[in-house]
Amino acid sequence: MKSKYTTKQISRLIWQELKANKLQATNNTVAGLLIVGLEFLFVWLTKQTIDIATGSSNIFSFRTAIILIVCTLLAQLLLGAYRSWVNAMLSVKASNKMQMDIFSQSLTAPWRKLMEFHSGDIINRIEKDVNVIVSLVTDTLPSFIIVCAQFIGAFIFLYLMDQTLALFVVIIIPFFLLIGKLYIKTMRRISRQVRKTDSLLQAQYQEGITNRVVIKTIPGGTREIKHRVAATQQKLVDLVHLRARYSVTSNLVMNLGFSTAYLFTFIWGTYHLAQGLITYGALIAFVQLVAQIQRPARSLVKFIPDIINTLTSSERILEIKTSGGSPAEPATGKAPDLKPQAANISISFRNVTFSYRPDGRKILDHFSYDFPAGSRTAIMGPTGQGKTTLIRLILGLIEPTEGTVEISNKRPTSFAYVPQGNTLFSGTIRDNLLLANPQATDTQLKEALRMAKADFVSRFKDGLSSQCGEHGVELSEGQAQRLCIARALLVDAPVLLLDEATSALDADTEATVLHNICTTLTHRTIICVTHREKALEYCPRVLRLS
Repeated sequence: MKSKYTTKQISRLIWQELKANKLQATNNTVAGLLIVGLEFLFVWLTKQTIDIATGSSNIFSFRTAIILIVCTLLAQLLLGAYRSWVNAMLSVKASNKMQMDIFSQSLTAPWRKLMEFHSGDIINRIEKDVNVIVSLVTDTLPSFIIVCAQFIGAFIFLYLMDQTLALFVVIIIPFFLLIGKLYIKTMRRISRQVRKTDSLLQAQYQEGITNRVVIKTIPGGTREIKHRVAATQQKLVDLVHLRARYSVTSNLVMNLGFSTAYLFTFIWGTYHLAQGLITYGALIAFVQLVAQIQRPARSLVKFIPDIINTLTSSERILEIKTSGGSPAEPATGKAPDLKPQAANISISFRNVTFSYRPDGRKILDHFSYDFPAGSRTAIMGPTGQGKTTLIRLILGLIEPTEGTVEISNKRPTSFAYVPQGNTLFSGTIRDNLLLANPQATDTQLKEALRMAKADFVSRFKDGLSSQCGEHGVELSEGQAQRLCIARALLVDAPVLLLDEATSALDADTEATVLHNICTTLTHRTIICVTHREKALEYCPRVLRLS
């Protein structure tokens, strides 16, 4: 499968992340280059020490040579520790920053675009693909620069000592590197399949845990879900094994080349030593320098899978970044206003046509309707006739195929919205309510709870600090729904949208909630999707879809 993103787009993404993490990248590069310099100094000192001990050199005393070697080793250890310490301090921040960026864009992307991705797949990209890219810019690229410097430095060092040996070592290595490059295209294709399968597996885990109650109630449900997960796991194992076979074959070819070069160096060096053409210290230096050349060459080969993984991860991250999302806007900090004010927001549908698929059924067909400012409107009708679609159009989650949805206020308008079902988050009741407005006081929270007939919270042992659990698992459906309504009332918005928000309430409780909302929030435009005729007592305007 050919990538839909160009090399330029991928390079721009990597460059942006490199600039964002330049401190860590620079630290890794500079510290690594200093360590390489110390390694070459150690090779030279080793040669001189052996030559001094064997009487072939008297550049300085044996004692001085030993002291210099010890100091060089200590300097390498200290630089390595410093590099590791700085990386530990910065690596988490680097990952968190990019993960927050992708997370924010996932939250703000157009609803229909976002629905193309499974939530488990998005989480997989945020957790794993982001780490692959951050690792490249903070570790792999600096390491690439370092090994290139190490390779060039070792070659120059060896060339100054023996030109023929140096040329042989560097000529034989590119030959094997070219052979290794032949598998890159296949490895990239396999890498895409591995990442896609890994995302599918995470999605299956997530759905299984989320719907575990439903699975338990279906005869054989647990067995079937486990069978599907096992099949995906086996597919992932097969792909990883296939990738490993290609990698092992490539490494075998590389190691054959490196072993040949090392063997030639050993034979060359011992022959010249036997002929008295070089010193024993020079032989040791030859062996060390060949290792200095081969080590970065091996590292360069290992960079190929890293680069392939980064290309794949960059494509997956770009799919999120190009979905239309943007960093989340900061909270205004404005306190919620539950007092009557003048209504100033009206909503008008003008000849709106909409279908979820280009060739699908038209949910709305040349539909026109006005929701006047300050009005209370109940939307009723059979399932599938477009009630929730109207709400999504108002919220801007979807756009009309034809026609327009007009809002009277030209300034950006926020909405207070209660969707169908239970939308509570894990944490305390206070945490859930403050999500709507972090600046709200406990007095305002309690007033919102009263209006939503959720003042049962006061009877809990921990009150507002009581835990909800995931999806409000500690509460009944009716209690969770009323808390969701209370949260929406804390949003300082001119329009309140209730999409079957009272479906889990009994008729009397629903009547009390609607009465409280409609008599208190006279300044808001209220639109209520419902199946109950009782709601019409509080919503004088009725839109019936059929």
